[in-house]
Amino acid sequence: MTERLKPSATPIRRLAAGLGLALLVGLGGCAGGLGSVDVASTRTVSVDRQLALSSINAFRAENGLPALRFNAVLDQVAERQAKAMAARGDLSHSVDGTLPDRVRAYGYDVQAAAENIGWNYRSTPAVLDGWKNSSGHRKNLLNPRVREIGFAAAAGPNGQPYWALVLGAQ
Repeated sequence: MTERLKPSATPIRRLAAGLGLALLVGLGGCAGGLGSVDVASTRTVSVDRQLALSSINAFRAENGLPALRFNAVLDQVAERQAKAMAARGDLSHSVDGTLPDRVRAYGYDVQAAAENIGWNYRSTPAVLDGWKNSSGHRKNLLNPRVREIGFAAAAGPNGQPYWALVLGAQ
């Protein structure tokens, strides 16, 4: 059955719908868009890249998967993500745009992509162990479609490290 609206109710519903849309658009800006985060207040945190790569590859080999290699572009994407999270103090996959948008913005012709993020781990082995023991992160580490990684960590004004691992295939 179709509900008939009184003529006076139609403008009110239109106004409410318009206000709802305006609110959604306004809140969308709070989540961050591609490149919207000022990362000047952050600093890069030293990571043991070779330990990370060898650890991830050993884990993949234990599970019958091929080894990954570092990719300079994915390193840049991971560094930007770590710095964006550190600058905002926000552990979020979308703090600086969606993963596909971020990867493409750096010129990576993405066929597959995944991302692990972490907060307040004190070392490369600690964050890797955390990811291996988390079902969603583990799934990304064992993604059979990815071939390359980028890995980075950064700290913001609060001094706490934010970690990003970007996995991809072109």
